[in-house]
This record gives sequence, C-alpha cells and structure tokens, in this order.
Amino acid sequence: MTELRIEKLTLPSVDFNSVSSLPSISENLRLSFMQNEFELDEDDGLFINYGMVDYAFPYKVQDNYTRTLTDREQSVVVLENEFLKATFFPQFGGKLHSLFDKKENKDLLFSNSIVRPCHLGVRNAWMSGGVEWNCGYVGHNAFTCDMMHTAVTKLDDGTPVLRFYQYERIRKVIYQMDFFLPEGSKLLFVRTKIINPSFEVVPMYWWSNIATPDVKGNRVIVPVTNTYTARDSHPVKIAVPEYNGIDVTYPADNVISIDYFWNIPEDERKFICQVDKDGYGLVQTSTRRLKGRKLFVWGNSKGGDRWKNFLTADSESGSYNEIQAGLAKTQYECLPMPPKTVWEWVEAYGAIHTDPKKAHGSWDEAKLESACRLNELISEDELENLLRSTKKMSSSPADKMIFRADGWGALEQERRKICSEDLMCDYLDFGDLSEEQKPWLSLLNDGTVGVHDPASPPVSYMCGEEWIKLLKSAVTLKDKANWFAWLQLGLNTFIQKDYERAEEMLKKSIELRESPWALYSLAILSRDLGDHEKEVELMLRAFKLRPDDVSLAKEVLRSLYNNKDFKNLSKVYESMPLKIRQEPRCMIYYAFALLDSGNISAAENILYKDGGISLPDIRECETITLDLWLEIEKKKAEASGLSFDENNIEPPEFVDFRMFSNADWLKPKH
Repeated sequence: MTELRIEKLTLPSVDFNSVSSLPSISENLRLSFMQNEFELDEDDGLFINYGMVDYAFPYKVQDNYTRTLTDREQSVVVLENEFLKATFFPQFGGKLHSLFDKKENKDLLFSNSIVRPCHLGVRNAWMSGGVEWNCGYVGHNAFTCDMMHTAVTKLDDGTPVLRFYQYERIRKVIYQMDFFLPEGSKLLFVRTKIINPSFEVVPMYWWSNIATPDVKGNRVIVPVTNTYTARDSHPVKIAVPEYNGIDVTYPADNVISIDYFWNIPEDERKFICQVDKDGYGLVQTSTRRLKGRKLFVWGNSKGGDRWKNFLTADSESGSYNEIQAGLAKTQYECLPMPPKTVWEWVEAYGAIHTDPKKAHGSWDEAKLESACRLNELISEDELENLLRSTKKMSSSPADKMIFRADGWGALEQERRKICSEDLMCDYLDFGDLSEEQKPWLSLLNDGTVGVHDPASPPVSYMCGEEWIKLLKSAVTLKDKANWFAWLQLGLNTFIQKDYERAEEMLKKSIELRESPWALYSLAILSRDLGDHEKEVELMLRAFKLRPDDVSLAKEVLRSLYNNKDFKNLSKVYESMPLKIRQEPRCMIYYAFALLDSGNISAAENILYKDGGISLPDIRECETITLDLWLEIEKKKAEASGLSFDENNIEPPEFVDFRMFSNADWLKPKH
C-alpha cells in the first residue's frame, strides 16, 4: 500500500535571514551567453539565445544567508510504497530530497545532508542535491529556495498524489507537478504541466535537475552518438562516447567543468541513466515532450572539488554530478510556447539493474542493455498511456491543501476578474493576498499604489505590460506626486532597457521624495550607461540615507571596489556598524582597500580569518577570494624585492573556485 505523510526532518541548516531590501537589477543572470559563431548543422534547429532573461526582477534576491549550521526542523512530505521512499521539501521548490531504494538499501540520488545555499540560483540562493524543477527561463529558478503551494489529491484507484504548483511572475505561467507512487510500482512518477494562460507567445524553459553520486567508474548512458557542448562560448557538437581521448560518458573522468547536452534522435526513446561498476543506478525517462537530456560535471580540478565541498558539510567531499531532462535540447535556449497552451508530460524515476559487462562495454552494447532493462520497468507506450489516463486528475481540484505559498497567483486571478479575463486554472487554490500584494490590489481597484514610507524597503515589485499600463495611468492621475509609483514605473522601464525614460522616471521619484531605493536604482542605471562617477555618487547618497542596511552596504562597497575608489571604500566601511563590518563580503572589499593603502598585514588577517575567510554568497565563476590572495602575494613579493609569477605558485584550497570551463581539451585535435 502507498503512503503519503507529512513529517519533520531535522538537518543542520543555515539561517536564510531576510531577502534583500533592494530591487534585483544589479546582477545580470547571464554569466555567459552563446556567441553567434555556430559549429552546428542546419538541421539542428536550436533556438540559441532565445528567451534569455537578464534580471530576477520582480523577485527579491535571497542573499543574506550565513554558513553557520544549526539543527533545524524542516517540513517534508513522504511518498512510500514497498519499493521506494520519496522525500520532498515543499519549502525548497518541491525538491525531491531523497529517492531511497528499499530493496537495495541505497539512495538513488545524491542527497545533501545539510541545508546550505550558495550563489548559483537566479535569486542567488541555491542548494545542491536531490531533484529540483526549473521552469520559465535559463537557470535555477525563482522557487528553488521558496515555498510551493502544496496539496494532496488521488488517482482513480485511490493512489495518493502529491501536488506542487506555483504562478511564475516573469513568464506569467503556472507550473504544476503531480507525484504518485502506485502500489507495486518500482518507479516514482511525476506528471508535470505548464500552462500559458495569456494571448502571447512565451519563451519557455524546463529542466529537471537530478543530482547523482560522482563515483569513479559510474557511467551515464543515453541513446545518442553525439552531444552539444560549448567551446569558447559558442555551441558545438562532439562525438560520444570518446572525444580527444576521454570517454565523456564517465563523469569522474572528465577533466574540466562542462555541460553535455545529449542529442537524442527524434525516433529514440527519451531516457538517461547513471549506473555504477556493478550496473546498478538511477534511470529517468519521460514521455516525448521532454526531448533534452544533460550531464553536468564539476571536473577534475581543485576548483571543482572546492565547489562540491562548499555546497555540503565541511566534513564531506560533496562529490556529485547532475543528469537532467528538459524541454529543449540544450540550456542555451528556450522554446516558443503558443498562447493559451498547455504542455504536459510524465517523468519516471527508479532503480535500474543492468549487466555490468554490457553497461561498461561498447557504447552500442551499453545503450541497448539500458534500453532493454528500462523497457522491463515500463514501456514507452505504457508511459504515454499514463499521461492520457491521468489527464482528468491533473485538471481537478485537490482534496486538501497542506502548505500555502505566496499570494501572487491570487493577485493575478483578482486582476483577471477585475479586467474581465478568463481565470487561470480555476481548479487550483492560490490562497489569499498578503501585504506584498496590497499595493497592486490598490492599483487595480483604486488607481493608486497607496502611501509608502521612503525610509522603508518597498514591500514588493511587479512587472509586465498589464501592470506598466496601470502604473502609467496612475502617475497621470492619483499617483502624479507618488514617489513609489514613479519608482515602480522607472524600474519596469529600466528592465526593458529604455534607459532614457527610466532615468527620467527615477529622477522624478527622487524629486518627489528622496529614497535610497530610487537612488540605488539610478546608480545601477548610471553604471550600465558607463557613467561610473555618477554611479558612485548616487550609491553614497543612497547609503547615507540608510547606513544600517546590509544589502545596501554590500552594494555600495561593491560599487566602490569595482571603480577602484579605495579611499572612499575605507571611509565608508569604517563608518559602518560592527555587524555589517563583520559581513564576509564587506570584509573582502575592505581588504582590497587596505592593500591599496599598503597595509598588507591587515588585509592578510582578513583573508586568513578563522583559518580562511568563507564567503557565503560567492557566485559561480566568481574568483574574488583568489584575486585577493594573488594581490596579497604580489604585494608581499614587491615589498621583499622578489619577482612574482602567479603561474608558479599554488593558492590555498579555500580561495580557489576556478572551474577551467574553457580548457584546451575541447579544441579539435588534427
């Protein structure tokens, strides 16, 4: 018999603290993008660079977490039958934390033993481990560390179904996941659908991100002969399994941090598995909607190892890789989703047992063996039939709500009622409105965003043409002299890259009531236009209005650091409250200022604080700790009259996060 139950799981966890007080316009989400130089065939048909999103706006950034672990109770939902036990985190995007094979007494996933985020998500915070669900746009999505609406329903035969869903505010779509584990099933199923309720074509992205143990001898098997990857920031295809002397299907043998997007032919079954030396491991398969499959490895480098450990407990290596499944063939693209459309599919996850000699034999033999063993678990036709037979369930109201998330879906339903538009998924309960939605409900009903104190962080932000239209109307009537309305309109205009009009709107907000939020936004706009003197001036004005705001403190110091204004950086840092001066990121920036003034020993004390400074929110591909170490070593060498060659010295492990993602190994050998 299948059980669905709610439990408490005690794990060492960090304190996430509050979200940032600032609008999320400072950091571009695209760490890199694909250049227009392709090495692809004309029939590959990839939507390279289509649908890219630059900012997490209107979401607030989650960047005030620590690295200090204390035991905390986490709510989990468990689905369990005689073969599998699946454990989910509703508060972390519905993540499948663990998929335990009861017969083999093994977890099929890499299940992180702690809750410790780092800066890899679109809202900054992201955690390794388990299976996460990424909808909307490229990256670890907005809800990876946020609550999902969580409900319970059932199949026709009474099998319990766990439902997660959310309204996504950038793409303005709903995504819904219904999980079930029937009695006697060796597979966990998730029936997913994305609903585009608008009259517009929407760029759409989905990747199910599966963390698996990275163990020497493990092999990833996919029915392909080639794979897409990136060389010098443009997409290429390389051969599978072997390229330039390395069998890339063995994750632990890859020399660099790299993504492989397996090019599964249209007529092949869509699946991916990872098996150990004994032929045992995890298999994931789906109906045909999910065309893409991926392998990500951190690579055999000190930086890759550092990242894996940094995301897990200090006492653990945290060694894992990711196998993934997506709508498109690569993560360099989104797909155009037609108006008033629903895309739906079923995925299945479970244990696979293969003949190890065949699984680790020739590539053709390995593919055939894994396909045959998967077919014994479930055929492709059976999976497609399951998609059809559960359609009614997926569009029916849940029997019971377990957890409620934010009120943005409820606000959108209210907007649709007031504007006489069709409701979205009227079978889904989006809960009630909260304080965050009040300005926008007021804008809908009364034509004003209401009265707001400029000294307090804006309660929320919103984006989209429907809200811009309402804001434009408001600032010509009731909100003509409302700083908050002009700020909101200016931010929406900024993210549309209409910088001239955005500047006028933000200046208007400041003229009406000077606020740190409008000054900060205008500083970022000035930075993007290349006026760095104005950027620094505005940042300093903003900070002067709110000198105890940690989010603003980190941003003003970053601005001064980037502009090498170390004199002002020292002055501002030394004026800050002690609590902010103890923030690791603030200390790092100050260390550079100390070096600039010749105080090498004080900068070195910061770097080696508590055995080596640990930057909680270091960003993927960021090298600031390594840069500081190199600068210190360079200054020390100069002071001693010695030569300095950074290529001939070995940095300490705690500073080195380099992943060498564009190594010479990828270049063709002739």
